[in-house]
Amino acid sequence: MLRTFSSEMIRFRRTGLIGAGIMAAFTVLVTTLTFVGFDESAGPGPGGGRALPGATDLAAADGLMAGLASAATMIGIVALALFATSVARDFERGTIRQLLVGEPRRALVLGGKILALLATVVAGVIVSAIIGIAAAFALAPVAGVSTTAWTTGAAVSAALSTTVNVMTATVVWGLAGAVLAMVTRSASAAISVGIGYLLVGEQLLTLVWDTSADWLLSGTLATFTSGGTAAVSYGQSAILLALYAAAFTAATFVLLQRRDITD
Repeated sequence: MLRTFSSEMIRFRRTGLIGAGIMAAFTVLVTTLTFVGFDESAGPGPGGGRALPGATDLAAADGLMAGLASAATMIGIVALALFATSVARDFERGTIRQLLVGEPRRALVLGGKILALLATVVAGVIVSAIIGIAAAFALAPVAGVSTTAWTTGAAVSAALSTTVNVMTATVVWGLAGAVLAMVTRSASAAISVGIGYLLVGEQLLTLVWDTSADWLLSGTLATFTSGGTAAVSYGQSAILLALYAAAFTAATFVLLQRRDITD
């Protein structure tokens, strides 16, 4: 698996760098909009929360990571696209046959690929978090937001917690992209289906089934990154995400083991 991991890191380095750059760009963009566009008098947004954090919210210990938390969905979409592209590309180009000639154990080939992709998105989230913090400190004086609470131990704890939450959610987004790519064997189809379902499909389901948002994937991801809601606690959402991740991973490996790679 180590050889496959090293090989995939080399093959994926350019796309991975582009993906990490896009994640960081989204974080900077959302952080800028958060600090420049906040409105202390804004009414509550969906679910009773403020549409944009106010100055008081941003000055709190966890306000430092407001941009990264708000950009979690967009970062997740990038991860889905990266996983889907890497997995489906081997089938589209026929390189899966060459990979299995060098290493006939399919599980090891896929395992090395998944580990390389996980390393890429984890690094992307870490870079995004660092750049988001720098952007927040740079924008705070312009927006008139106090940074006093950002240098406390509580701020460090909040920063680590937010980064880990976004990282975990991003990994689940990626695993969803991997299983879709294994099913469709097409990067464009996997990305389209994944984004369409997570951003549109589940919204339509909630119109006819109100409580579905509490346990469907997109709603669970949002609940987890926000630290839980009144209906679903943080711990419950973490368990649901772990189950989703396990199901996606198992399905991806089973599909590769069972399906004919020559069709």
